[in-house]
Amino acid sequence: MKEREAHNPGATIYSPWMQDIHRQWRQTLENTRESRKNYSDKQTTEQPDIEAGDLVMLNATNIRTKWPLKKLCPKLYGPFQV
Repeated sequence: MKEREAHNPGATIYSPWMQDIHRQWRQTLENTRESRKNYSDKQTTEQPDIEAGDLVMLNATNIRTKWPLKKLCPKLYGPFQV
């Protein structure tokens, strides 16, 4: 990209300063993104290996039932064979 000569002499001072500020913020955001990723990765656990024939329980959090009160519904359904 070809740079044009600035008509305003103040722009030659302001432009490098703004580019430096943008570079600093970009680095800060990248560092924050990396630290949040590391924190999130520590919280996760690996999923268990489920093979055909294993018995599993089904989490009932998102299952609608006809029970009158949600707190009386079972929390897990199963065991089901995969």
